[in-house]
Amino acid sequence: MMPGNDIDGGFAEYVVVPGRGLCTVEDRAGYELSQLSVIADAVTTPYQAIVRAGLREGDLAVVVGVGGVGTYCVQIAAAFGAHVVAIDIDQQKLAAVSDHGAGLTINSAETDFKSLKKGIGTKAKEWGCPSHSWKIFECSGDPGGQETAFGLLTYASTLMVVGFTLAKQELRLSNLMAFDATVQGTWGCKPELYPEALKLVTDGKVTLKPFIQTYPMSEAPSVVQRVADHEIDKRAILVPDWA
Repeated sequence: MMPGNDIDGGFAEYVVVPGRGLCTVEDRAGYELSQLSVIADAVTTPYQAIVRAGLREGDLAVVVGVGGVGTYCVQIAAAFGAHVVAIDIDQQKLAAVSDHGAGLTINSAETDFKSLKKGIGTKAKEWGCPSHSWKIFECSGDPGGQETAFGLLTYASTLMVVGFTLAKQELRLSNLMAFDATVQGTWGCKPELYPEALKLVTDGKVTLKPFIQTYPMSEAPSVVQRVADHEIDKRAILVPDWA
């Protein structure tokens, strides 16, 4: 059961949870414990997606949507040794990940899909990646992002659906048959994978600080609203006022 999702308590000052779902933090690597809390969602969620996709060194990884989750998906994929392409409609977000793992960034709002796909193929060839078996991670949770991600499927490629939206999408499922491709959804992360994801941060392979912002718990209602209104670019972390 997830506090704040399945049961009440997501914004409580104290929450009782089963010990089996916890991960021991022995080395904070210069982070406050509250800052490391972002690992429990924004880092571990794409980490599980990357593990399930079977991403390996030298693979091509395409991350669609580099917001609160996609930012870390880019970094983790790079830490795995993959060549990473980041796609978004926000140039500021693309600029941020270009310094943290993305070898190629594309603004899909300024590029037609045909040119976008051709650009990725050209860069993949330059990197020595095959034209098949691409690993695509849809992290935007937006119909436009989902359409782009599905359209990038090629032979033997894998699409991991990480982002969420209630909006419906019309897709030609026969593409999966024609390309012998795989589409898989992934929800959160298994607790047993947490130590591996944490180690990426404490080893400095994934950085958090440029992409997070701390706020007092007393401002929770306004912060949540600002996040919903896309007024906060960084991942918001709420800390009890007495902490």
